[in-house]
Amino acid sequence: MAQLNTTQKVQTCLEFIDQRLETTSEQTIRIAEMIIDDIKQLTEGYQTALKTGCLHQHSERVRNTQMNWVNQLHDIILEQTNRDLNGQVIQALQKFATRLNEQQVKYADFDLPSAVAREHNDEHEYLTQHEIELLMAQQAGQQSLFNDSIRH
Repeated sequence: MAQLNTTQKVQTCLEFIDQRLETTSEQTIRIAEMIIDDIKQLTEGYQTALKTGCLHQHSERVRNTQMNWVNQLHDIILEQTNRDLNGQVIQALQKFATRLNEQQVKYADFDLPSAVAREHNDEHEYLTQHEIELLMAQQAGQQSLFNDSIRH
C-alpha cells in the first residue's frame, strides 16, 4: 500500500469514525426491531399456548428468545467498550489540527484590543480617544513652540 499523504490520512480517519458510528447505529436499530418482533410473536404465542395447553413449550421459547436478546445486546455492549478506538482516531485528528493551527498562527498575528491588552503588561495597548486628543493637543502646542522658535 502506498504511503498516504496528510489529506488522505485525515479523510481515512474521518471515514473510519463515520463507518463505525453508522455500523453501531444500524446494529442497534436492527436489534431493537428484532426484539419488538419477538415480543409481538411471543405475545401471540402465549394466547395460543393457553388455548392448546402448551405453556411449557412456550416458556422454553421465551427463554431461548431472551437468551438471543442477551447475546445480541452483549455484542452491542462490547462494541461500545471498543469505542476507545474512535477516541484514538479523534485524538490523532486533534493533534493534527493543533499542529496545523500552530503553523498557520505563525503567519496570522493580530493586536489585542485595548481592554484585553490592559490585562497584560507586555502587550501593546491602544490609546483611548481622550488620550489621542491629549497627544494631538500636545503635538499642536509643540509645533507652535517650534515654529515660534524658528521665527526668533
